[in-house]
Amino acid sequence: MRRALRLLVTGALFAVLTQTSGVATASSWAISLNAGATGETQALGAPTAPTGVTATCTSTLQTTVKVTWSAVTLATTYTVFQSTTSASTGFSSTATGVVGTSWTSPSLATGNYWFQVAAYIGSNWKSPNSAATAQRTIIVLTCT
Repeated sequence: MRRALRLLVTGALFAVLTQTSGVATASSWAISLNAGATGETQALGAPTAPTGVTATCTSTLQTTVKVTWSAVTLATTYTVFQSTTSASTGFSSTATGVVGTSWTSPSLATGNYWFQVAAYIGSNWKSPNSAATAQRTIIVLTCT
């Protein structure tokens, strides 16, 4: 059985959702634009996790760390996560909406730090977090 549902799409005349199999699941529907429509359809998967993530001291005499990573295709922003433990469950968001492929921390308190990065396409498509960086240690106003 083939079913169709008409949707009004901003900037397009009409889009048609067509069920391509008998069971209605997310993958059993296809979207197509009617002839003359001016909209665009595109299927995107979640972005891949950023690679090449490193954390380096900005100076041995400062308590800030610069985190860098390789760009992810189609990513619009990144989120940097920070932890004071290497356990994968210890990371929390420390910078959101980062544009570009680097971020520098504010001054950090004495302790050990690890960082991860996630890529976003728009506001809804998030990658898995990257692998954690090597440990950075802040001791009495120095970074190692």
